[in-house]
Amino acid sequence: MKKITLFLIFLLFAVVYTTAQKSVALHSNGTTTIFDGDTSLTEAYDASITGDTLYVSGGHFTAPATIDKGLVIIGAGYNLVSTAVTQKTYILNTSNINLGANASNLYLEGMEFAAGFGKGTSGPLNFSFIRCKINGGLNFTAAGGAGPPTNASIIQCDIALNMNLSSLTYSVISNCIIREQIASSVNNIIKNNILLVGVYPTAYCSLNTFYNNIFSANVNQTYVYGSGSNNDFQYNIFAWPDPSLGTTPIDLNNYKGIDVSTVYVNASEGDFHLLGDASTTYLGDDGTEVGIYGGLVPFKEGAVPINPHISQKSIQTTTNSNGFLNISFTVEAQQN
Repeated sequence: MKKITLFLIFLLFAVVYTTAQKSVALHSNGTTTIFDGDTSLTEAYDASITGDTLYVSGGHFTAPATIDKGLVIIGAGYNLVSTAVTQKTYILNTSNINLGANASNLYLEGMEFAAGFGKGTSGPLNFSFIRCKINGGLNFTAAGGAGPPTNASIIQCDIALNMNLSSLTYSVISNCIIREQIASSVNNIIKNNILLVGVYPTAYCSLNTFYNNIFSANVNQTYVYGSGSNNDFQYNIFAWPDPSLGTTPIDLNNYKGIDVSTVYVNASEGDFHLLGDASTTYLGDDGTEVGIYGGLVPFKEGAVPINPHISQKSIQTTTNSNGFLNISFTVEAQQN
């Protein structure tokens, strides 16, 4: 509770005072330190230790080249509509941020990244990406095959480029917008996502669970896999009527040959809600609709992060007759 109160005070000040909009609040061992400016995120990271929490305001921030600590880092969100008051939190990583071996239990939420992330076999365990927009890819590679159990969670993210997941195992990718290929995934759960790429949306993937996804490209999609084996496909929508699902797949209750123009409300405008009939026709293994708005963690409108959200502000330009400046905010608590 104290963390949330301190964060809210920090964010209100950041919104009121333009010069403090690029701010990071580091909460460590019961104390809070504020860092300001373009490099405030890297300065707060350098001052932090595993277990600390960093609250990042709206604005553009440079990022550390490597995250090698188990931190909680929460931004103001990335959706332009829901961050109209605070501005979105935009991380200016010009190349992939590397996840180091000491970053286990890393938690990232509510930020947009200019590029992507990388990790090798010695990378962290039990890390989470929640409601992040990643304009690069995930280069989670491992020489010689899949790495050890990772137990990562990638939830409600928008990922622009290829996802090489050879060092990500026993992990969950759920309710994400995936715009390019998933490659080399082994022993992962891939559920309630939208896969938009037309040619080879997945490749070299084995022993995965693919449930309740929408493979939504309306092209001659003869192959879903370049190669792969023993994957479990159930309750997915496929635009192509006879996709190849690799060697010895489980193929049950899938919806094939579906014109996705009859499925989405307006995919060309980024509205991936299902049309009324589609939302009751195409159901997943749990009885909810397939795609990002079904399942256990439906995509949250506006991708608003879990911290208190400032949805409105009113700041007068002049003081009143008593010398006071009238300021009004609407702050909404978040349940998830």
